[in-house]
Amino acid sequence: MQARTDTTPAAPRSDDNPIYEQLAREWAAGGRTLPGRPDGDWTRLTRFPAPSADEQQARPAPPPPRRGWLHDRHDT
Repeated sequence: MQARTDTTPAAPRSDDNPIYEQLAREWAAGGRTLPGRPDGDWTRLTRFPAPSADEQQARPAPPPPRRGWLHDRHDT
């Protein structure tokens, strides 16, 4: 027995499922992602690799929060 190696989901045939076809048309018109078609948002988000541990440690610490002039005047 041979295992299926293709990870792309098979899209339903249009003649089998008119409800799916109508929903797919509505989603495509609204700019939503459809099964079996490229996802532009995912491509954009994964275009750049995550920073390495060394790069994350090299970032400067954020400045301390400002408390405001009223709090500073009455600080004891």
